[in-house]
Amino acid sequence: MSISTEEMNRIISHMNEDHEESLILYAAYYADRKDVDSAKMTDLTENTLVLELESGESLEIPLIESVHSAKDAHRVLVEMHKQASV
Repeated sequence: MSISTEEMNRIISHMNEDHEESLILYAAYYADRKDVDSAKMTDLTENTLVLELESGESLEIPLIESVHSAKDAHRVLVEMHKQASV
């Protein structure tokens, strides 16, 4: 993956500060976890995003497409939100 540490930290901070509802949607839709009320993104890899749930549990969610840049990550995370919102 070619996302720099700085970009990764920015993506994770942005998702946690501004898009927790998306993280909860991802857990419900892609991991069938309707019990999640709070989640924080802790990592993003080429093929997964990792959430820490309120219980302290770590949950890996497969991305719908591999990401190789911050631009890819933005596009894929927005598309996943759209899919999960239907």
